[in-house]
Amino acid sequence: MARAIATGNFDGCHLGHQELFRVLLNEASAHKLVPTVISFEPHTRYVLGTPGKPALLTTRVEKSYYIRSLGIDFQVIPFTPAMAAVPFENFVREELQKKWNAQFLVFGHDHHFGAEGKGSFDVLLSTFPDLAAMQLSPVYHAGEVVSSSKVRFALESGDIQRANSFLGRPYRIHGLVTEGKRLGHTLGFPTANVQPEPYKLIPKFGVYVGRMTLSDGSLHRTVVNIGKQPSIGELPVAIEAHILNFDADIYGQNVDLDLLAFIRAEQKFSSLDTLKAQITADVATAVSYSDSVSQ
Repeated sequence: MARAIATGNFDGCHLGHQELFRVLLNEASAHKLVPTVISFEPHTRYVLGTPGKPALLTTRVEKSYYIRSLGIDFQVIPFTPAMAAVPFENFVREELQKKWNAQFLVFGHDHHFGAEGKGSFDVLLSTFPDLAAMQLSPVYHAGEVVSSSKVRFALESGDIQRANSFLGRPYRIHGLVTEGKRLGHTLGFPTANVQPEPYKLIPKFGVYVGRMTLSDGSLHRTVVNIGKQPSIGELPVAIEAHILNFDADIYGQNVDLDLLAFIRAEQKFSSLDTLKAQITADVATAVSYSDSVSQ
């Protein structure tokens, strides 16, 4: 099948990526091609640099789910040192044209690929004059160019509203619900311990208003604590979500946890009674944040 293709890391699937996806869909429709996003996995900087740096805004599972939800075919190219060394021209001929039948390419404003990043948009046009392609301009939001690095900085600073505004949707953590320390049960606020995928960016430690999507598709308002729980001793970093008005067993489920608002920074309390009182206040904040869990 003939395809309109965009390649890259697409970490975050933020507003800039979303504009590229929109253009890809339009061009594919106009030329009767299959809109296709091909993601390099793992992130190219994990192979060219250090694994885990930068932390991922969207894991492969999260990215695939989001892109496919737009009606775009999602494919993966395993990124290895050998792939990184493939010359630009060979990559286009063997990978994009021969393997994927690329008839149209969509480039982000700063996208390069091939050995040493020599595959720029201008080089593509001069080397493959018969291959249709277009390049997007930078996407601005609130007067700034949208970028994954800005989203990361906002999340690490606890500015979830800014991060979400650049993402165009709430920041999502996909993960497995596992057994925790069960302190929440003792305090009367049972929590789901959400184990994220490797290298997932963990936002600033603190308490958030959240929304959890269970495996059955149901949505639930949550209070989310991210951190080391200093009130009971330094523990490994955990993501604990208390689901409001909910008491079913969801251990072993894969869930999606969206962060909607930052309530407060992580802090150490002098007693469990003081901690319980603060959690009660956090729950009240989450309840008053919105009347609709679907926000």
